[in-house]
Amino acid sequence: MSIAIMACRKLIGKCAGSGCFKAYNNSDKYFSIYKNNKQELASFFYCIGCKDTLIEGENWSHKLSQLKKNNVKVVHISDCIKRECKTYKKHEEILKKEGFDVVHGTH
Repeated sequence: MSIAIMACRKLIGKCAGSGCFKAYNNSDKYFSIYKNNKQELASFFYCIGCKDTLIEGENWSHKLSQLKKNNVKVVHISDCIKRECKTYKKHEEILKKEGFDVVHGTH
């Protein structure tokens, strides 16, 4: 089993992902659930976006199939999405519908 982190596209120019990776590497915060059974971190990717950040030609289905192909079972929705996103539940529903387990948070 592998895990992934989904971050907020709005913050792509501000966030380096270092808080998420530090928490993962230290098995801290929301990654403490893996303390005794460290899972491979297979992906750090950005959400589908909101109307302000949509990118022409984005292929969300392809992203999700890549995650599945790389044995990702759990997606951590980053703290930045919890703070910034007005449609947070939409992202969760899409991921769950595709068969992923969702953890609400990273660091």
